[in-house]
Amino acid sequence: MYTLSQVHIDMARNSTDDFSLFHDQFRWSWVNNNPFKGPIALCFQLGCFVETHIPQNSPHLTVDMLRFSSFEFKFARSVKVGDKIEAEIKKGRLTHNENGKQYSTRVCLKANDKPAIIGFKRDGEFPTLTPEFPELTLSELKEAKDRSFIADGEYFLKRKWMIVGNAKNFLLSAFADQTSYIDEFANKVTFPQMYPLSLLSSALLERAQAASHDLIKNPLVYTSQHLSMDKVQLKELRSNDAMHILIKQPQILESGIQRFICFAYVNQQTPLFIAQVDLLPAMQMIIR
Repeated sequence: MYTLSQVHIDMARNSTDDFSLFHDQFRWSWVNNNPFKGPIALCFQLGCFVETHIPQNSPHLTVDMLRFSSFEFKFARSVKVGDKIEAEIKKGRLTHNENGKQYSTRVCLKANDKPAIIGFKRDGEFPTLTPEFPELTLSELKEAKDRSFIADGEYFLKRKWMIVGNAKNFLLSAFADQTSYIDEFANKVTFPQMYPLSLLSSALLERAQAASHDLIKNPLVYTSQHLSMDKVQLKELRSNDAMHILIKQPQILESGIQRFICFAYVNQQTPLFIAQVDLLPAMQMIIR
């Protein structure tokens, strides 16, 4: 069991450029009717905690043999400074269908013995998200202006860079051993899956600003995330690689949730990751 501190939150937000006021120990009260009454942990920080506690081997196979990885999370409660967190990982299950093999593991992150994140980690021979891809080439993305709406306004583009030092701090924010992923003495650089995924939060925040959304009067919070990663591309990432994140115009659901479909491209024409994230105005949340 681990105790979350403000230092852990600061390491996560500084290493990912997440400037949400929900994580700021001095400015969280700026948020209009902030339901959390204090700084809270980052969702992707907690996701990294879960990721680094999942065994990489099963009785059936090594999950690295399966190209695609996905996280399907629902957020049940916030995690605050002083909370004691632990990951509960159930025994995985291997299945086969027309698309190939998939190994699924039920996961739960608990804060003070109460579920905060529940969901699944899946590794398979096929991606779990298959939306229609943007009709944009990688060269077009490289030439497009950062922090701009492109393709007739259908997508917002945010350009981020993979930085080894930031990834180390991100791992530390999730209580992980950074040498398991990045070790200069072993000439090893392997980014955790949650690190490139975590850069999505800052991209969403910048999109909100570009769309004149008031992040103080009407902030949004995650209710669920479905994240699909290409692990072959992930292994090829190196420091200073540019990542081009595309955020599609949101779908507004009946519940008031805003659903965003997002893509990230680095060195290939196919996405490094695909994400479907649901966000809800904070004032509509029921805080437990």
